[in-house]
Amino acid sequence: MWTFLTLRRWRRFHRSLAGAFLKLFLLTFSALCCAHQAQAAATLYGATASASPGELYILNPGTGGVIQDVGALNDVTGANYGVTGLAFNPFTGLLYGSTAQHSAVPAQLISINPLTAQVTVIGAFNVGNTGTPSTMSDLAFDPRTGRLYGIGSVGGPQLYLINPITGQATFIGNSGLTSTGGGGLAISPSGVFYGTPDFTLFGTYNPTTGAYSNITNPAKPAGGGSYAALAFNDAGVLFGLNSGPGSPPPTHLVTINPSTGAVTDLGASVNSLDAIAFSVVVPEPTTGTLLVTLLAIGFLTNRRFRK
Repeated sequence: MWTFLTLRRWRRFHRSLAGAFLKLFLLTFSALCCAHQAQAAATLYGATASASPGELYILNPGTGGVIQDVGALNDVTGANYGVTGLAFNPFTGLLYGSTAQHSAVPAQLISINPLTAQVTVIGAFNVGNTGTPSTMSDLAFDPRTGRLYGIGSVGGPQLYLINPITGQATFIGNSGLTSTGGGGLAISPSGVFYGTPDFTLFGTYNPTTGAYSNITNPAKPAGGGSYAALAFNDAGVLFGLNSGPGSPPPTHLVTINPSTGAVTDLGASVNSLDAIAFSVVVPEPTTGTLLVTLLAIGFLTNRRFRK
């Protein structure tokens, strides 16, 4: 009799334990889904240059307005860097930038802490004309390969492959153009290289040869000027930054139809803004492990209960 009661209590205990683990699993899974949904929308960052001090902002992708002034783009010594290009590594989530000619150290690849705006210099691009180093007017990662590319600011809007460890730029091929005016670059999820190499141009680059093919002369809601930066968001929408004439130059955030070059104006943004980039969501490595562990515990507990 005592053995029978003990066995019944033991089974009840396992039943309640299995139920508790099932509830824990469901609650954890629900929380992870909510967290993923909360992170699903990428954040739009912008940086200033255009003969102005470097500052990092979080922007409203629907209006171009400022959500947060993250801070001055300074290194640990307090030296400031104007930034002409921004790009997030699609695999690591690290933020990279290219420094303007008037920066503390011009024509360099840098990494940027998106939480504090602190700059770390990686290295020089080592391209350009004799005595005039070329920075990259814009940067973009190929989302399929993780390779970093840029458009040169000196010697024409040429396409370069950039080493993210050293900053060294490698010339890919002649674009067929001789002067850079804007120099925006963005790479679509399918690997198409879009660019705004000069004031009146919007088109594509051949990633193998560097040759440029024009699509159209895009509208400029900032009153003229050029497109200093391009960036795709996580939904595959192409955004552009029109930098207009004036000092400091006014800017407008727009979306661009990649096929036709048709522009939709979203609104005025920060004066002297010169670079934009959308953050990427890098999955946490512990999420899958946690779910598998909880499932395994629940499965084993249920097996013991059935025995």
